[in-house]
Amino acid sequence: MTLTGMKKHVGVLEQAGLVVTQKIGRVRTCRLGPRRLAEEAAWIERYRQLWDARFDALDEVVEELKRRERAGGRKKRE
Repeated sequence: MTLTGMKKHVGVLEQAGLVVTQKIGRVRTCRLGPRRLAEEAAWIERYRQLWDARFDALDEVVEELKRRERAGGRKKRE
């Protein structure tokens, strides 16, 4: 990644309040900003739970279809 590209990425994170940068001499340091990642982590967790539930439901449908196929005596496709 180029220095310019890195600066753009850090700038976006800084605007979002996720990081705070400080320049001392030629060294620029970054640390977590005041927002941290709590809001984002909560949002991700809500969607993770939603998708886990959806995949579990899909697993149940697939298992039911397999049971029906076995009960009907159909051959598996390969």
